[in-house]
Amino acid sequence: MKLEEIKITMLGTTGAGKTSYLLGMYAVMQTGIQGFTLAAKDMDLDLELTQRWEKLISVKGEDRWPTPNAAAMEYYGFDFSYGFRPLMGFKWLDYRGLALSDRSTEQDVADLVEYITESECLFLCISGEYLVDQITPKTVREIKSDRMNQFIQQYVSTKKNPDPQNPFPVAIVITKYDLCHHRNRDDIIEDVKKLFQGLFTPNSGWLVMICPVSLGKELCDDPENANIVPVNVHLPVVFAVYSQLRAYGLKLKAQRDHFFLAVEATKQTNPLMQLLKSSEIREKTTQLQNCDAEITVVEENMKLLSQELQQASLYFSGSEVTADV
Repeated sequence: MKLEEIKITMLGTTGAGKTSYLLGMYAVMQTGIQGFTLAAKDMDLDLELTQRWEKLISVKGEDRWPTPNAAAMEYYGFDFSYGFRPLMGFKWLDYRGLALSDRSTEQDVADLVEYITESECLFLCISGEYLVDQITPKTVREIKSDRMNQFIQQYVSTKKNPDPQNPFPVAIVITKYDLCHHRNRDDIIEDVKKLFQGLFTPNSGWLVMICPVSLGKELCDDPENANIVPVNVHLPVVFAVYSQLRAYGLKLKAQRDHFFLAVEATKQTNPLMQLLKSSEIREKTTQLQNCDAEITVVEENMKLLSQELQQASLYFSGSEVTADV
């Protein structure tokens, strides 16, 4: 089973930690989680990301951290595999965080809007430094959640609205969670939900994960010298893949029902008609069996991924849910 390549876009301001998160996520997923691994499609990109990660964990001082992305757009191609068998490919967009502040006439903003409309999953990146205390109207301006909401609106305006049968996955990634982990987690989640209220409305069809991530619990006290030990950085990617498997599984089940009804309808005809359509019955039966086998594989992979997602907070059309199969 190999699914089509998907696109992931991460929205966040300059300094929100998008690039550092990408490096940490890639380092963790190279080793793997539950047999799932991530690999760059280009071996030179793999070398580049690995070298940047090595600098991050070995260098001390402010030079360890990546400089803000000056390029308009950078694209990364990855393969997500199980047992080194590719399950899904995806493209990851890294862009100038200042694009959230630019006017729509700027080329990078136009490119970002276009890429978002083609994406199958959004990551909204919020730095924990702005969640140290209860949010205020100033927090909205600092995080630029209002601007992120506008980009989401642009997506909805050009694509079919998400609905309970066709949900759209959004991961709200709280980076630098070490800076705000002293607060009650439920209070932080409630603040995040206030920032993106449209994603948590009933019957809206949004599948949302709120996921705290960090490159190390000790970084809040000494970001230039503390050890880097990533926490939860793999979960947003796991969520993105799980969401696509979920959608693909529903599609397969619809196909299975179609094949089953076709076979049963033919079997209800008279014996002569059944004889004349025997080859068609065999073909539909084979398709039904193949569909069942593929559904089994999808559900097995979803079960493994869902075990990881128990650590995150999931919401479907505003109601908290657990990752199911």
